[in-house]
Amino acid sequence: MRKRSATRRMTLLTMLLAMSILLHMIEPALPIPVPGVKLGLANILGLITLYLFGIKEMMTINIMRVLMASLLRGIIFGTGFWLSMSGMLLSSLITILLFKQNKFTKIGISMASSAFHGVGQILALIFINNTVMMIYWLPMLWFSSVPTGYITGTLSIQVLKRLKVTERNRV
Repeated sequence: MRKRSATRRMTLLTMLLAMSILLHMIEPALPIPVPGVKLGLANILGLITLYLFGIKEMMTINIMRVLMASLLRGIIFGTGFWLSMSGMLLSSLITILLFKQNKFTKIGISMASSAFHGVGQILALIFINNTVMMIYWLPMLWFSSVPTGYITGTLSIQVLKRLKVTERNRV
């Protein structure tokens, strides 16, 4: 019985990783009216993984997504990779901190995660370009993080509801 459960767990995590890589890869092709802004659709899978499995699994999925998608796109260790990795790491950190407090809604966590993803990217740009002038992008990224975080949080909730996930029946 235990082996079947471990196999099921690994299969679900692999499917979540594959879907997050797919969303990460196709999202740049989606038309967004504001330059430099993305919906963060792959982050939906990170939130779903967090609520289905936990923190360690979410971090594994997020890191593997950025590494594998960057490798597949041919930008591994390029500027796009570092922007994605830094944004993901900072947004994951804030997600974990808020999740552990158990006081925030999924949408609230998603919105904060979205905001800090932008901060992580700006910090990477400051380091890469060796100029603090990139900080002027931050208000625009924060402004756009409210609706994008709301959208990804709402979609995550809908998926979790359809999977009938509650705090008691995590995988």
